[in-house]
Amino acid sequence: MGLARTLAVTLTGLAGHLVDVEAHSAHGLPGFTLVGLPDAAIRESRERVRAALSTCGVTWGEHRLTVNLSPADLPKTGTGFDLALALAVLGARGQLPARAVAHMARTVYIGELGLDGSIHPVRGILPAVRAAADAGVTEVVVASGAGREAALVPGVDVIAVSHIGELLERYGGKLPGR
Repeated sequence: MGLARTLAVTLTGLAGHLVDVEAHSAHGLPGFTLVGLPDAAIRESRERVRAALSTCGVTWGEHRLTVNLSPADLPKTGTGFDLALALAVLGARGQLPARAVAHMARTVYIGELGLDGSIHPVRGILPAVRAAADAGVTEVVVASGAGREAALVPGVDVIAVSHIGELLERYGGKLPGR
């Protein structure tokens, strides 16, 4: 099927580290495997992602999903990975145009998904966006409730969204239930 990448940030104290979120989709028994030293909140994200996308009309079908968080030896924490995971999964499943998938590989996504596809702010947005800027990332997508704070970091284009459907429409995709 496909492979897609996005970027996220994990925090260790106030130090942020860029994380490559890589999703692979293949035909087979349905499953969602998450690897790369995720904490409990990130392991639970697979259920939030599945529920949010299902609520929006995305059917899972016969797909085996594997998501890798790299570097594998760096502990990853928090619910802020949800949005990056969801977009990587949609890209890997071929539900976004190729140009959008290429764009997503250079963009940091920070936000927790609600079960209805809404995007909620997470703690630590300022050091996370600063870490993205320091790593040379020029575009960061955050929850609308965190947009003003994220915009305090110079040199970064901040896109604030309240629902995953808004972002998909921006990228030329569309959720069936929206």
